[in-house]
Amino acid sequence: MLTKNEFYQKIKALPKRIPSKTGRGSYGEWELVDNILNFTRLEKDTRWNLDVDVLYDLYRKNKFINTIVIKAATNRKVNSPSVAILMAIECIDSKGNRL
Repeated sequence: MLTKNEFYQKIKALPKRIPSKTGRGSYGEWELVDNILNFTRLEKDTRWNLDVDVLYDLYRKNKFINTIVIKAATNRKVNSPSVAILMAIECIDSKGNRL
């Protein structure tokens, strides 16, 4: 399991573009301000943001993470990008199992 510092380092090193879990979309244009990660859904040119501390806590507390787990914890519409980010930084596999 990653430490919080390691988690943040992986967030800061996200590639320019990452695919959604389904592959029908992609996210990019990352900007980390304190604990808030701002990014764009590239195909629709919509800006989103999520709290990296909340995402780290989800990663730390759950052995399985999918959009339902994220929605229950955040009550926000960042479920799919959160899963894509966790996959991109190699914290979960494509089935949602924590690595």
